[in-house]
Amino acid sequence: MFVLSANGEMISTDYDDTDSSVITFENADDTEWRCQACGECLTEETDGYADESGSLICDAYDPYEDPEIDDAESAPDFREGPHRPQRVALSWANGATIHTDPGEDSITVTISVGDPRGAFAFTVRRVPDEAMDNGGRLIMHTPYPGEPLPHVELTTAHTGTYWVG
Repeated sequence: MFVLSANGEMISTDYDDTDSSVITFENADDTEWRCQACGECLTEETDGYADESGSLICDAYDPYEDPEIDDAESAPDFREGPHRPQRVALSWANGATIHTDPGEDSITVTISVGDPRGAFAFTVRRVPDEAMDNGGRLIMHTPYPGEPLPHVELTTAHTGTYWVG
């Protein structure tokens, strides 16, 4: 039995010696922005951030809680100011998958950002014991700048660390 943990919860994946296990986590949030004051999902417009009804005005606006306001007297009145956009955590991710493959003696983690048709894949596998070189050792395959058909372009920040996009 192979046991995985996600968000602190144990996930058991029973398999025999020939089957693989796949666990996929998808981002269910359909917005990149939420209003800090009212919690509404927001979309970025040319003249500000609008809620689902298209309104740029926040029903929970409080000039005393707006960090952009130096003088509350000159600020919009309560419930008449703009939404205060805040990025939704993990909104940049489409999903992640963990794939265990006993036939290949490997574990692959894929993380999809941006384009949902692909993902970055990180694989750790064991070289078979009977291999002429490095038998029994672990090898790790990671995305790298310049690889063919990359998910998203990578730029080296320093060895082992890359800027994505």
